[in-house]
Amino acid sequence: MLVRLRWFVLGFVTSVGALSYLATQVKRARQKINAEAMLRSSGRTAASLIDRAANRISPDQTTDR
Repeated sequence: MLVRLRWFVLGFVTSVGALSYLATQVKRARQKINAEAMLRSSGRTAASLIDRAANRISPDQTTDR
């Protein structure tokens, strides 16, 4: 009887812990996917692309010396 009770309690505690962990992961994912975060991310990507393009056509990188 006590063995069954122990397994029941351990299963319950494990389930509660797993659900708590999943809830935290979902909350973090929601924060990453919100509109403001997506806008910031796309802005950084656009700025990076512009910087790379500017570095490619920069007059500082001439080969005439």
